[in-house]
Amino acid sequence: MLNLAMNAIVSPGEGSLLLDSPVRVLGFRGDQVVVIELSINPRKPWLLDKQSLDDEINGGAAVLNVELPLHFMVRLESELSDKEKNSRDNSWNLIKDIVERKAPADILIESFGTDVKKHADKMGVDRKQIYRLLFRFWSMGQVKNAFLWNTAKCGGRGKSKSRESGITPGRPPKYRGAILEDGAVLLNEHHLAAIKLAYSRYASGKCGTIGDCFSWMLNRFYRAVATDGCKGDVVKGSHPTIGQLTYNGKKYYDALYVLKGRRGGIRWNKDYRPVSGEASQNLSGPCHRYEIDSTIADVYLVHRVNRNWLIGRPVLYVIVDSFTRMIVGIHVGLEGPSWNGARHALFNAYTPKKEFCKRYGIDIEEAEWPCFHLPVELTADRAELLSEAGEVMCNTLGTVLNIPPPYRPDWKGIVESRFRLINEKLDLKFIPGGVDARRLERGDRDYELDAILDLDEFTQMIIAGVLAHNKSLQLPHLLTPAMMADDLEPTPINIWRWAMDHNMVNTKVVTPAELKIALLPSKECRITRAGIQFQGVLYTCELAQRENWLAHSHNFQSRYVRVWYDPNSIENCWVKNGAEFQPMTIVPHQAAKYAGYRMEEVIDFLSITRQVSPDSKHEALNDAAQLKDLQESIVSGAKAKKDQAGSPKSKADFKSRKQEKRSTEIQVERDNHTGDLNQLRVVDNSSPSAERQAPIHSKTGSARSAAFLKLVVSEAQEVDQ
Repeated sequence: MLNLAMNAIVSPGEGSLLLDSPVRVLGFRGDQVVVIELSINPRKPWLLDKQSLDDEINGGAAVLNVELPLHFMVRLESELSDKEKNSRDNSWNLIKDIVERKAPADILIESFGTDVKKHADKMGVDRKQIYRLLFRFWSMGQVKNAFLWNTAKCGGRGKSKSRESGITPGRPPKYRGAILEDGAVLLNEHHLAAIKLAYSRYASGKCGTIGDCFSWMLNRFYRAVATDGCKGDVVKGSHPTIGQLTYNGKKYYDALYVLKGRRGGIRWNKDYRPVSGEASQNLSGPCHRYEIDSTIADVYLVHRVNRNWLIGRPVLYVIVDSFTRMIVGIHVGLEGPSWNGARHALFNAYTPKKEFCKRYGIDIEEAEWPCFHLPVELTADRAELLSEAGEVMCNTLGTVLNIPPPYRPDWKGIVESRFRLINEKLDLKFIPGGVDARRLERGDRDYELDAILDLDEFTQMIIAGVLAHNKSLQLPHLLTPAMMADDLEPTPINIWRWAMDHNMVNTKVVTPAELKIALLPSKECRITRAGIQFQGVLYTCELAQRENWLAHSHNFQSRYVRVWYDPNSIENCWVKNGAEFQPMTIVPHQAAKYAGYRMEEVIDFLSITRQVSPDSKHEALNDAAQLKDLQESIVSGAKAKKDQAGSPKSKADFKSRKQEKRSTEIQVERDNHTGDLNQLRVVDNSSPSAERQAPIHSKTGSARSAAFLKLVVSEAQEVDQ
């Protein structure tokens, strides 16, 4: 009997002579066992022979069971309503003076009935109530929660209520205090079929609201039909209410089914489906998998050359290491989302960051952003890397490319959440030109009018935000037991450094030439006598000067060369020389004009400055028309004078003595210019009354006239001879 203890549960087995149902052991009295029926409303306890019960247990006729508490008894105090607590406490107070500090075997004596009668009279209740509470308390394990309500089987779960014909469900509807007759109807099979079909449209998202669903049901099933087949009005009092539609529709369709149908499969998979794992599981360490994504930044920018040129919202690319949540690369540009934008972010992720940050006025050490490694896997959207160029990049660098299915951003949820963290870190909506997440209200100032940041300034802010993210984001769930043993601060950069020290980083490094070939964009450029022309800017390089590219291309067949470039700076351009890359420099007379600008800024600057305004076009056309008119007028006048002078004797005579005639005209011009200079006078300020000196030609006659007369006389003499 060592295994038979207080509150033990014994169930009858096959061939039991002592037990008909499970019982609970309440105690021992000599060679007998006090037991009670295991039930919600048990009978009075009784005695069993201890040796006989032990024999049945040892022989298998009775079985000792492990107790499984009823679910209504195992609840927190916070889960109970005040009404249920009061009911439990009242029941307990009626019997606690009997059962406190007493075993059931000591209570169940010959005077048990008399003692219960006295206690019932003392408490002012019927003794049957005391019996019922005592037996329930003992049967349920002698705990106070035995008096909680057992409502698990109340209400007939899954069963429809049956109402008598003619009884309207629910309270009567009222209008201004008067009870209306057309309330809820008693639902029959026709009503339930209409409700099921109508609610299916709501559950599948075919109806916008439950009100639209209700209107569809009334139009489809509850409008009167005239003899000619035309539909009339809705029959009053013949249809279910919108409340009945909602209540009964929820019985047919599970809440998750409705949520998935109304949100759609794409949003369900992205926002609502259960998550069965973690993004960093099955990763061996940093650089195992990178995730890349892009978004339109919530801020409007202006051009750096002219702050009155609005260039819109930039495209922000972010690359994140899945194991450490470290942002390993970024790119802020105006192009994308596309491969051309993604390649710049990848180039940034695979190269050291010190020089990159220095270009934007941020001085760091390499240890503050020690990310320049290639990943084993790269997860990206189809728009960025699902292309021939993306495959070439992976083949060149030896990276495995993972493209998630369409409309499944949850497959790269880490990088998706980085955009939210960056926005929160920088508070973009509060800076000038920032786009607030709320809807623009009527009368609010347009965000675009407040734009003051240029592309470089915004990039500088993003770099600062990324550095702060890598240093301060708390990720305690990523710590391994070894990291916790080293008391590691759970930030991305600390996890990265710890992994580097413990050889967990899947490092892979390639040569700069391989990176440029795989990632940087290139373009065929024409070599001119002034330099290598790329994006409207002239370049030169040591190789071009040494091999005289410019002279050969100008004097012989035109030459072209492929140029690789970094869009972050117009100065970062290279030409390939064997297995190496030769840097190019802007020609000296253009260096001061374009140095320090991004590629996009120079392209925009040249594009905008080369444009001609409509007013300038009109003015140019008007000047051309007036010039043409003046030219025609002068030609007409000259032609008239030529006709008036008469025709020459012969063509030979007209063309003869050109040198002499030219010399005469030169002399005329000289005399004329001399006369013009003689007209200049010197004003003597000391003698206000000085007389004005007359021009020379007014006294001597016109020099052009004298020369002309001389030429005429000479020709006349020749004629006389």
